[in-house]
Amino acid sequence: MHLSTVIASAVLLLAEANVISAKAIMHMPGALRRRHHLGHMEKTADRILRREPQSNSLLSVAAPTNTTNQTIAAACVSSLSKLTSVDNDAGLAACYNVMQFDSKQGAFEADLRLYQMFDPSGSFAGLSVNDIMLSVTYPASTMFQSLTKRKKRDVVERQSAAVSEVQQYTLFGTFQKNLDLSKLNDTQIMSLMLPDVKLNAVNSSQTPITANVTAADGAWFVVGQFSGEFKNSLVGPTVATAAMAVAAPFVLPGVTLGIFPTGLIITCAWTVLFFLAYGFGTLGRIKYRDVYRKRKAAQAGRTGKRI
Repeated sequence: MHLSTVIASAVLLLAEANVISAKAIMHMPGALRRRHHLGHMEKTADRILRREPQSNSLLSVAAPTNTTNQTIAAACVSSLSKLTSVDNDAGLAACYNVMQFDSKQGAFEADLRLYQMFDPSGSFAGLSVNDIMLSVTYPASTMFQSLTKRKKRDVVERQSAAVSEVQQYTLFGTFQKNLDLSKLNDTQIMSLMLPDVKLNAVNSSQTPITANVTAADGAWFVVGQFSGEFKNSLVGPTVATAAMAVAAPFVLPGVTLGIFPTGLIITCAWTVLFFLAYGFGTLGRIKYRDVYRKRKAAQAGRTGKRI
């Protein structure tokens, strides 16, 4: 069992290589945290978080109050109760809301919640929610960090509920400072705020398995900023890519180098070598002239003649 756990952690870490290279967070619930063999994976997740902005001074970010928490929970449960199925085999659904957004500062606070909607099936059959790792990735224009993780009661304790809340997160994000958000509409801004949520685990055969929480597997922007404006057909990665191009600052053509200036570098290198050779030659001639004048002056001094 000891060896199989170590192998499982190594295989899962390799499977997450593409997530580590992106701006993402990874979450391991309590059961996995108690396995010391997976400690190196937690350290990797910490290093990822440290790459992201460590200041949330742009917004006053805090865990939601009891009243706010109940409002968010009621809106999420109301929206998720309409789901008859989910695309991921883990049976999980997400509820994602932007609670604060400052367009001038380009910063926002988001609330992410996971719910156990259906029993795991397929490759996730037999796996507990505590054996699933979560990764969250935003578009390239958005940097973020997980500020608060508020764990709810274990799913087993709430199995009688139709919708069981598993985990809550508070996320803080900022957009690239060179983006002009005034050029974007609400749909484009929501696309830049919409994360890609992925579920990762290792099955009984020590094989890594993954599943995506798609837009159809959750409730998005149901409360808070942009509430009721989300449309699955309009908000997505394609729109986010187009929005980054629209919000990018205008660059006057011809004032920057469009390609790597290999020829310019070679020309500059030869120019430097030429000036070095010419300079050293000139210094040599100056020194020879000074020596010649001193020699002639010495000869003139012995003969009484001036030059």
